[in-house]
Order: sequence, then C-alpha cells, then structure tokens
Amino acid sequence: MQEQRRFLGWMIAVLLTAVTLRLFAITQIPPGLTHDEADHGITALAILGGTRAIYFTIGHGREPLYDYITALLMTGLGPTFLAGRLTAVYASLLTMAAMAAWVRRAFDWQTAVLTAAGFAISFWPLMAARQSLRSIMLPLLFVLTVFFFWRGLWGIRWQVASGKWQVAEPDHASHPTAHRSLLTAYCFAGLFLGLTFYTYIPARILWLLFPLTLAYVALAARPLFVSTWRGGLLMLVVAGLVALPLFLYLAANPEAEVRIRELSGPLTAVTQGDFSPLWQNAREGAGILFWRGDGFWRYNIPERPLLGPVWALLFGGGLALAGWWALRPLMKRQSDKALRGTAVFLVLCWLLLGLAPVLVTGALLSTTQAMGMQPVLYLFPALLLRKVGKKWGADERGWTQIFFDLSAKIRVHPRFIFRLMIIGLFVGTAVITVRDYFVTWANAPEVRVQYEAAMTAVMRYLNEQAVTDVAISTITPGLYHTPALAQMTLTNDDVKPRWFDGRTGLLIPNAPTTLIILSGFAPLPEVLRGYLDTTALPTTIFQPATDLDRPLTVYQLHLEDWQAAHRPATAVNPPVSFGEAMVLVGYDVADTAVAPGSTLQLITWWQLNTPVAGIRLFTHLVGEDGVPLTQADLLAAPGESWISGDLLLQLHEIAIPLDLPPGQYPLIVGWYTCLDAACNQTQRLLTPSNQDHFLLQEITITP
Repeated sequence: MQEQRRFLGWMIAVLLTAVTLRLFAITQIPPGLTHDEADHGITALAILGGTRAIYFTIGHGREPLYDYITALLMTGLGPTFLAGRLTAVYASLLTMAAMAAWVRRAFDWQTAVLTAAGFAISFWPLMAARQSLRSIMLPLLFVLTVFFFWRGLWGIRWQVASGKWQVAEPDHASHPTAHRSLLTAYCFAGLFLGLTFYTYIPARILWLLFPLTLAYVALAARPLFVSTWRGGLLMLVVAGLVALPLFLYLAANPEAEVRIRELSGPLTAVTQGDFSPLWQNAREGAGILFWRGDGFWRYNIPERPLLGPVWALLFGGGLALAGWWALRPLMKRQSDKALRGTAVFLVLCWLLLGLAPVLVTGALLSTTQAMGMQPVLYLFPALLLRKVGKKWGADERGWTQIFFDLSAKIRVHPRFIFRLMIIGLFVGTAVITVRDYFVTWANAPEVRVQYEAAMTAVMRYLNEQAVTDVAISTITPGLYHTPALAQMTLTNDDVKPRWFDGRTGLLIPNAPTTLIILSGFAPLPEVLRGYLDTTALPTTIFQPATDLDRPLTVYQLHLEDWQAAHRPATAVNPPVSFGEAMVLVGYDVADTAVAPGSTLQLITWWQLNTPVAGIRLFTHLVGEDGVPLTQADLLAAPGESWISGDLLLQLHEIAIPLDLPPGQYPLIVGWYTCLDAACNQTQRLLTPSNQDHFLLQEITITP
C-alpha cells in the first residue's frame, strides 16, 4: 500500500509537470499552423459535415483516426485549431500514463516513474504533443497494445513452489474466469494493435514486435510459450480483422498512397542492386539518437539529437544492461528470469522497429517518422538509473566502497545524494527543454515561416476588422495550404477571403470596397504594382522585426475609382468566354516586337464566373503548325477558390528562345483541366466558336 501511494504521488507530480509544459501558451506556440496541421483541421470539419472515409487522400495520403478524434473534440470546442492541438496533448499525456503503467508491471514502480519523468520533460515528446499531427496517435495505441499483451503474459507466472508456469492466482487457476480474463486481455491488445494501422505508416512494421517476442519466449521459457502462444495468435487475428477494411481499401486504390511511393526510393534502389541510398540513410538515421538529428526547423532545432550528452550516456548504459538481461535467460535457461528477459527483449525490439523507418528514409523529418519508438526511448536511461540507485541505496559495499566511505565522512546517506543527483538531472533537463522549445525554437525566423506566422497575423487582423471582401497574396494560395489555415484561424464570419500569388497576378474582388493584403514573400512585381497606385495609402500589420515574410501591407480599394483609372490596353470585344468558368475581357502587351533571348511580358484580364478545381491557364507562342515554341503555363489564383464577378490580372512572362528565327508568331491563350493525378492527360476548355484557344495577336521576333 505504501508503495502504491509513493507511485501515485510521484506520478501526479510528473503528470502536473507534463500538463504544464504541454498547455502553456498552446494557442501561441507554435506561432501558427503548418499546412499539414491546417489540413487535419479542415478534414475534421469535413467529418462534422458528414464526410466519412476510411482513408483520406489529402496530403499525399493519410490514415483517418486522428481526424475523427479531432472532429469529436470540435463538437465541444467548435471549429478551431485548438481542437487539433488538444487531441495531441491528450494523446501525449495518455501515452505517458499508459507507458508508466506497463513499466511498473514489467519492471517496478521506480523505473516507471523515471521513464514517465523523462518523457514529460524531454524536447521531442514536448514538440510532438503541441503539434496537430496524426503521428501522435501511434505511440498511444501501441503502448496500450503492449500493456494488454503483457497482461496476457503477466497472467501466467512462474510459481516457485511448483516450478511451473501457472495463472497468476494459483488458487483459482482452474476457474474459467481466470482464463477468460487472459483471453480478454489479448483481444484488447489485438483491438489496439489493429487501430494503430489507422494512425501512421510505421505501424506497418511495429506489429512485428509481438511475434518476435513470442519467438523469444519460445526459446527462453518453452512452457510459458506453450501456455501463451494461442493468446498471441488470437491477438494478431483480432488486429488483422480490425485493420482489414483499411488494407482492402488501399489494395483497391493503390494510387491513394503517394507518400509510400515517395519514401520507398531507397528500397526500390536495393531491388535494382544499388545499396548506397539505403546505406547513406541508415547512417544518418542511426545518428538521430546521439549526434545529429532532424535538420528541419518544422519539427526540431536543426540537427539537435533526440538525447543530450548525459542522456545519451545513460541510454547507452541502459541499452547494454537490457541486452545482458535479455541474453541471460537464453544462456542459463532460468525460467524464473524469463519474464524480465522477455520485457527487455520486447523493449529492444521496440526500439529497433521504431527506428527502422528512419534507417530507410534518413534523418530528415525523422522526429515524426520515428514516433513509434518515442515512449520506449526514455525507458533505457530509467533502467540504468534504477539499477545504480539500488546499488547505492543498499547496505552492501562492493564496487561502491569509495562512495560509501565519502558519504560516511560527511554524514550523508548515499541514497540521499543519489536522489539529489537524479532531481538535478531532471530539473536541468526541464530547464534546457523550456529554453530550447519556448525561446530558441518558437522564436526562430524559419519556424515562423514554416508555421505561416505571417498569415496567422493576417487572420488575427481580419478578425478585428469590419470588412467583408479581402484578397490576400500568399506563396501558397492552393486549397490545402493558406486557405486551410484561414478556415482554422479566421473567426470573423463576415470576411470572404480570396487567395492569389501576388508574384504573378493581382486579384480584384467584385465589391464596392475591399482590402488587398500583400505579404513580403509574395509582393507584386513592378509591372503589376501600378494597378494599385490609385488606392489609399497602405497600412502594415505588426510583425516581429526578425520575421522573414515582411512586410504585410494592407491596401484599401474602392472598385468604382479603380475601374475609372484602369482599363486593359487592348479590350477583347466582345469578351470571350471559356465554358462558363471565366471571360477574357482584355490584355496588355509591353512590347509587340522582342528579340531572341528576351522576355515577353503579357497581362491578361479575366472576369471569373465559376470556381473550377484544378484548372490551369496556358499562354503559347506558336509556329505555323500550331506547335508551341515557348510557353508560360501559370495561374495566380487557384480555380477552386474563385468567387463570381472577381477580376484577375494574370502576368505571363514568356522567355523567347535564343534560336527562334525572326518573323511573326501568333500569341494564344487558353485553359485546360487535368484528367489524371499526374496531369499526363488534359482537356481544354472551348470558346463559343468551339476553339480550344484564343488568338491575342501576332508578336514580331526581331533579328
């Protein structure tokens, strides 16, 4: 009873620390949303709207469980990005608690507390817990799988008196409920293991942990294996049944998993006899633990390893200790030691299988791809600390003679000194983590770019404005990037945002008064800047001086005044429509005679009528046979977000080939849509005269 109170007391302290670190300034840090986080949010909103899918193709393919849980939280919190972040926080805290529960059962309560404390205060788990990414669900469900799997094994214990493996309560060994309890544990293990496949790709290798562990049991304690293999088989069957719908879908839709094809390059090279990419990635991947971690600011301080120097030494010692404990039952055939041997063999395999994806793909983005091993990483230092603590806290002398003699002279018990050292280690680690995450990482200019802090600032600005129609320039105007972020952070329901890339175009909303917001990364080029010269003097939105995407400039535009001042140099009369989507009303050509090697500047004026997903605009300079000699396929405002009546001024910069002979060449424009994901097959939109392009004029190529 006293042991249980100590365990609960320490775990409450650890959990409070973890909760504080994970919830502090959760709406401000990270400083915005990545497009992956925003996409999770809009998927959850789609689920609330009635969408039901077993696999989402958004973001190169994505397992669905995280999004369904986020949607559930949104029913109480509303359509906010906070729901996604809290999903991650809860998953992290539950992972830590479940891991502590299993470690206590497999080892002891002190090791469980040390493992949980390492998880609570370390940089990697803290980073993962504050991001809205589906990978956070994998550790939670996998730890629950391990817990219930171990409950099945733990229910069969070595009885010293009889020298046999029996159900844990020998007085009730023959009672049917005792065996049903074990089968129930295996069924729960199978359920959670099956659900891991709905979380993140590494689950497809982590499941091997359980047949490998059963194989170890067969070697270390065959009678135990005979008593438990049926339960293990039941677990795998249940897991397969739970995961079957997902794999049936993927088998029927192989094109859905773009990410698998992207990450399997090194393995594909191996099948062709080239081992160098895999070897290079394996060397980099192994280094993430100790000397060089993920180099991407989005999820790490570049090249910061998962373990600092002190923790790396403790990890190495714990790893060696675990290896010895796993070997001893195999060498000496000590059945009474088999359960501890099985526990350490399990965690060794867990570590290796969790690291395996990184050994294939390399260090870049490894902090997400290695999520499967995150809970077990902090167990190895705990094993060593617990082992040393037992030595220093005992009455024996042995190899600690010098330490005992010194402590006796200063009248301090060695257990007190050791505990003081442990507290210092964890407090120091917590301080370093707070500095690295909340100061260094959160304020890094590159982090603010990755998390679209500038666009988040724009949304905060619009939330406070009495405005309806807004056109926002961003380098990522596509549906699943900045617009997704706006869906998660724009709470002013009156605002109707439009999206365009100001580097190649200008979008004018069809409204009496509107705002046009330009970002530092997507400013208007000189040739388009003149179209805003009649607007009121611009203002700026506040940003830190270190932001790279500066400035955020806000123009107020009165449509009637703007139309009076600006007309296309060449009007198309009557205007030419392409289907029902858009109408060409005019164009501006900087120079109708250009030399080879120069650039032809063209601005086309389009009235947008109907949104069209995936539509593209082309501009060709063609020869006598109609074959393009040079072209500029570009669209500044993605078709899926068009609002009827808006005006798009599209800039085309067409490079003239050096070897193009002098003469007259037709300049044409048109639109097309893609019929497949790779856009290998296209279909052009037609004009009322049934043409798939429109001739603007002829361009003279001078000698």
